[in-house]
Amino acid sequence: MTGFVYKELKQNLRYILLTVVSGFIPLIVLIMFRDSGETASDFQKLLEIGLIGGLLLAGGMEMAVLNGDDRRLWAYFVSSTSDGYRGFLRVKYEMIFVMSLLFLTSFTLCEQLITAIAADKGMMVESTTSAIAVPLVFIQFLLRSVDIPLFYRFGAKKGNTIKLISVLAIIVVLFTVLLINIDNFEDVYNSVCKAFTEYTRSPLLPAGAVAALAAYYASYRISCRVYLKGAEKYDK
Repeated sequence: MTGFVYKELKQNLRYILLTVVSGFIPLIVLIMFRDSGETASDFQKLLEIGLIGGLLLAGGMEMAVLNGDDRRLWAYFVSSTSDGYRGFLRVKYEMIFVMSLLFLTSFTLCEQLITAIAADKGMMVESTTSAIAVPLVFIQFLLRSVDIPLFYRFGAKKGNTIKLISVLAIIVVLFTVLLINIDNFEDVYNSVCKAFTEYTRSPLLPAGAVAALAAYYASYRISCRVYLKGAEKYDK
């Protein structure tokens, strides 16, 4: 197991560091464009846009650590080790889990720094964006719960194709529902924003967090079941 951990850290250190950096995107933008923070609202929008951009970058880094794993010879090799492919997959899942927590930690620190900068300019910025980041990170766990088994079962190319088709189908369904309920869009939007910022007062989102972690563990078990089947169909 120690060998797998060392191999993953050495091979994917740049992705781990970029995940940490992704949490500081708002601060980097603020430094690059020093005049972008004229009002408290500007700082708040910078944090919200940085959160979305950072999450997308962090998600890309989490999937990047799987690069090169869809090789038949590698699958045979890890299966012959003392820890087996289950130990290898467990290290992968644990590393991606830690990467998500690193992003959340770095973004929270970034928000505190930007809040301090705004206060130094005489503006009051509410530290609420990191609260929105928490449920979004659990959504990341749900996404990875689907992405990782698809990757190991079908390989990078086929897995991404299946995921793309599924995402497009979901977008079409959501867009259709949105058109049907366009008159109530503002109410729905406000309800979603309220749910994300006040999730600690409602049992729904904490329950969703537990469900996301359960799905993440179930995803690991599924990956263990499909890993060798997928290896037989890898291109290399």
